[in-house]
Amino acid sequence: MTAGPHEGIGTHEVRPGGHLGRLERAVRADPRTGRDGRFGNGSDGVIPDGIRRSGVLALISDTDSPDIVLTRRNAHLRHHAGQVSLPGGRAEPQDADIVATALREAHEEVGLPPAVVRVIGTLPATLVAVSSSSVTTVVASWDGVTPLGVVDPGEVAGVRRVAMSDLADPANRAQARHPSGFRGPAFLLEDLFVWGFTAQLLSEILDRGGWSQPWDRRRVVEIPTDYLGRTLTS
Repeated sequence: MTAGPHEGIGTHEVRPGGHLGRLERAVRADPRTGRDGRFGNGSDGVIPDGIRRSGVLALISDTDSPDIVLTRRNAHLRHHAGQVSLPGGRAEPQDADIVATALREAHEEVGLPPAVVRVIGTLPATLVAVSSSSVTTVVASWDGVTPLGVVDPGEVAGVRRVAMSDLADPANRAQARHPSGFRGPAFLLEDLFVWGFTAQLLSEILDRGGWSQPWDRRRVVEIPTDYLGRTLTS
């Protein structure tokens, strides 16, 4: 499997040292990302009938204080209403592959020009049952200079760049408890509550990049009502 047409999109090179360099090495060394240790195609096995492919972009700035781009979804959406997510969405027929999907969606949602992005690789696809999607996370870096903002308010209510150090801060970490009984990682930021699929991805990225710090896994918090989605709040 070759790296595909996206490896050279961005013009910068990730600095070899530091957390972002470690993240790149971890992603590319994962045998599930492709036979050559570079890009997978985002298709981890056969996708069941009724499941659509989606791509999200984990965009981390290659700066002295790296941050990641998060969005707050519109409160009126059918799936994951009001929740925090990575830019992204469902694949369309014109997309060359799942990397193209993530880049297109990020451009449509937050105004990110694909030309400023350097794709590092992909994480294995995850089935998200509530939206009937097989979601591939595209890990990428950028210089952090280009302004971002809400382009499609029907999809995105807000855009936030969160420092990786804030995500790794043990004071901002807990286990989220859903009314259904589900428990999973959560991030308690000043004005955002991150849980579910996005929190699991962020936790994995922190681990792979070496940002993670020990935190109290016995700390359990309830998910705020406005982050539960329409299925439980409407």
